[in-house]
Amino acid sequence: MNIGREILDKLNVLSKISEPSKGVTRLYLTKEYLEARNIIENWMKEAGLTTRIDGVGNLIGEYKSNNAEAKTLVMGSHQDSIEDGGKFDGILGVILPIVCIKNLLKEYRELNCNIKIISFAYEEGTTYGAACLTSKAVAGTFKEHLLELEYKGKKLKEAMKEYGFNPQKIDECKMKKEDIDTFLEVHIEQGPVLEYENLPVGIVTAIQSCNRYLVKIKGQAGHSGTIPMKLRKDAGAAMAEIIYKSTKLAEELGEMVLTFGKISVTPGAVNVIPGEAEFTIDIRAMKNTILVDTIEKIENIIKEIVERKGMSYSIQMTNEITETACSLSVMEALEKSFMRQNIPVFKLPSGAGHDAQEMANIAEMGMLFVRCVDGISHNPIEDVREKDLDIAGNIIMDYIYNF
Repeated sequence: MNIGREILDKLNVLSKISEPSKGVTRLYLTKEYLEARNIIENWMKEAGLTTRIDGVGNLIGEYKSNNAEAKTLVMGSHQDSIEDGGKFDGILGVILPIVCIKNLLKEYRELNCNIKIISFAYEEGTTYGAACLTSKAVAGTFKEHLLELEYKGKKLKEAMKEYGFNPQKIDECKMKKEDIDTFLEVHIEQGPVLEYENLPVGIVTAIQSCNRYLVKIKGQAGHSGTIPMKLRKDAGAAMAEIIYKSTKLAEELGEMVLTFGKISVTPGAVNVIPGEAEFTIDIRAMKNTILVDTIEKIENIIKEIVERKGMSYSIQMTNEITETACSLSVMEALEKSFMRQNIPVFKLPSGAGHDAQEMANIAEMGMLFVRCVDGISHNPIEDVREKDLDIAGNIIMDYIYNF
């Protein structure tokens, strides 16, 4: 069955729902979030699903089997994007299962399993810093302190209230373990491995750890022309030295990747020495112990540089996700679907974090990766081949039918 075209067409529609940018900018708790959610909800209903919105804004579509002994398969991914991102990241894992269910019910009328498809409202961490916030709510791992996170001077709890969500009732979003047997997420690989292997899809074995931090340095602003270099308390220069030395450390140690994705200085004027600097740290590895050891070394670098320059600093962890192994039973079932569809079985780990990591707290968890062109993601030119979408869709339909 050729469903790749239908999946691609729907993704193209959603890619136009974006703040003005070269790529896709569709953030949590914005008019773009609501517009996309409404369109996806209509597609869920057309596919034969009943729908509801939970207390953090996730859209959930449900199919109830007539089989009294039916197990429950939950699928999904996120509808939000980074700023100026691609049109496949996350949203593919929402649209592909909707199209699969639509075509399965059209052909067979009934399924032997219960289905839930979740369009998670906020995964990226672009605005409030912490990732997977709305899947944390579903998995029961959401912590109250996350409500205090800020974006553009507004706390998360305040923004939620503006969109009609009660931050005091997040616990009600939690899915009971008895209501879910397996969680399966389809996602673009976001890397070059499948492209290198010339394979359309792959089975994910594990998702690596990811910790994020916010660092603030307090120096002293001053005139750029009147203060000698040796007498300055330049927060911007301190930040630059920290980034350089930490990056060199990561290169020497290996086994992890380190990114300083957001940097800023205050007041940010051409003729003023920066009095304050702020930057983020994103560090990832397949073992959490590596992250703990590395961030300790990085904090020592920060401490030495800041104190040497007579300044002060603070460091706050904004996100913590430990490495998560995919379920062997889910991987084995996917292997069988690969073989029935005559697709070579290939397995690989995930370097990116996903909602599936949170859902693994309450269910058997698996992931299917779809090749992305040239391994490019988090980029406006992110792309996926229609034939790969078709192969992925047929594998998922086979998996659902045999669940």
